Amino acid sequence: MSLSRVEEFIETAVHNIELPGAVLAVANAEDVLYCKAFGMAHTKQQIPMTEQTLFDCASLTKVTATASSILLLLEQGLIDLDDSISYYFPELKLMHEEVKIRHLLTHISGFQDEIKFYIEGIAYTDVIERIAQETGRKNVEQQVIYSDVNYILLGKLIEKVTGISLADYADKNVFQPLHMHNTVFNPSVQLLRNIAATEYRTYLKKHQWGEVHDENALHFGGVSGHAGLFSTAEDLAKFAQSFMKGTDSIFHEHTKQLAKQSFTKQHEEQRGLGWQLYTSPSFSGQYLRDGFGHTGFTGTSIWISDEKQLAIILLTNRVHFGRGCEIQRFRRIVHNLVALENE
Repeated sequence: MSLSRVEEFIETAVHNIELPGAVLAVANAEDVLYCKAFGMAHTKQQIPMTEQTLFDCASLTKVTATASSILLLLEQGLIDLDDSISYYFPELKLMHEEVKIRHLLTHISGFQDEIKFYIEGIAYTDVIERIAQETGRKNVEQQVIYSDVNYILLGKLIEKVTGISLADYADKNVFQPLHMHNTVFNPSVQLLRNIAATEYRTYLKKHQWGEVHDENALHFGGVSGHAGLFSTAEDLAKFAQSFMKGTDSIFHEHTKQLAKQSFTKQHEEQRGLGWQLYTSPSFSGQYLRDGFGHTGFTGTSIWISDEKQLAIILLTNRVHFGRGCEIQRFRRIVHNLVALENE
């Protein structure tokens, strides 16, 4: 697969110090058609990016580890999407009984975007008790509020139902069956030179490297339903393929279709089970007018077009130079160029 215009665009962005580096992978339902690395994984250490570089996935954790695990539990009959979260955590009954699993998956629970557990000093073991006291939640289905709280709760739910950690459940039931052998929470120090460094932290006096960028996930020990996962472009391409039409997948075909169905039709922003659905070109670009995907704050994304039978995985460590990179514009142009060169 030739993507010369895409390569020139990314190389120019790296040369102009808009971002340190990237790995781009493009796949159809059967094969990874293209995978190439650009720039640097760590500028200070002068470590070049490679196709095997692991990235802090940030919120890609939500769809890759958490929502996927929830879908498997649904298939096994261990949960129901209309279960109240208080069915599993009675502490939440008084304030949050109306919140159902599907509300958490689709960001219409009413919970705010985040609770800064790391500032409040709330341990992971005490998260449910803290959320039980939360009085600021809006009514369910009132609006789409993209919220880390939703997926922190879903991570806790997976652990409650399965009796094992989210990391262990996702590894055994999602990553290993999909042969995602370079996808992990809390990567070992032996992998450090294979990991893209993220943001310069003044309190560390160096770039964050090999530990999760998200403050709550870091406070929780590196594993949470909303962030913490590290992965490669090729592994995430395998994951994307598992949701494409007609593929041999760990998910039943009906489950794949259910996950891509809009549960927020009354709102402008369309959300499936974990996935953001096509609403406007703001994420997908102007030449991919269908599909579903997700982004991560560190500069990561997946977009899948069923119409074109194409998955685009774009991983960057854009926060390495700070938070000024216009990643949405960069992503749209990459998607546009990939779509055009794939014709």
